[in-house]
Amino acid sequence: MKNTFLKLISKAALGILMLAVFAPISVFAQDSKKAESTREGFSKGVGARSLEGSWSVLVTVRSCQTGDAVRTFPRMNTFMQGGTMQEFSAAGAPSLRGPGHGVWSSLFERRFSYAVQFFRFNADGSLAGSIRERRNVEVDISGDAYNATGTAEIFDVNGNLISTVCATETAARFE
Repeated sequence: MKNTFLKLISKAALGILMLAVFAPISVFAQDSKKAESTREGFSKGVGARSLEGSWSVLVTVRSCQTGDAVRTFPRMNTFMQGGTMQEFSAAGAPSLRGPGHGVWSSLFERRFSYAVQFFRFNADGSLAGSIRERRNVEVDISGDAYNATGTAEIFDVNGNLISTVCATETAARFE
């Protein structure tokens, strides 16, 4: 009976010892998988540190010829899973423009592109046309900021291109 009791205690002690030895290995493996998932997320355009999420953006409209700043205004960009996006800016009176809807895609690693369109209205509420913007985005290594460059094409109510302006953006992840 004494031998049976000692064997039982020995097996229990061995089990506890094995658990203590191998438990840290599984924790390290989880951290490794998380880092790999983040890298894959950037390359696939998904995950916690990709473009997905809401961003506080500062847009600077620039002369395409000289690069000189024309005006600066804030906006919010929200990039959803699946490649769609929404934006709204404080570029002018809310009654003179609608919210923007668009699409985004991953180019490679921390580089993305997006296109967004919104409608413009006259002071009397009638349709004035639309604006289509295209941007190339580079998210910084932290995943919490980005810089972008691109253009905005301004169309009249009949879809005729009126003008093209250039723009840059700096953004911080909204959390």
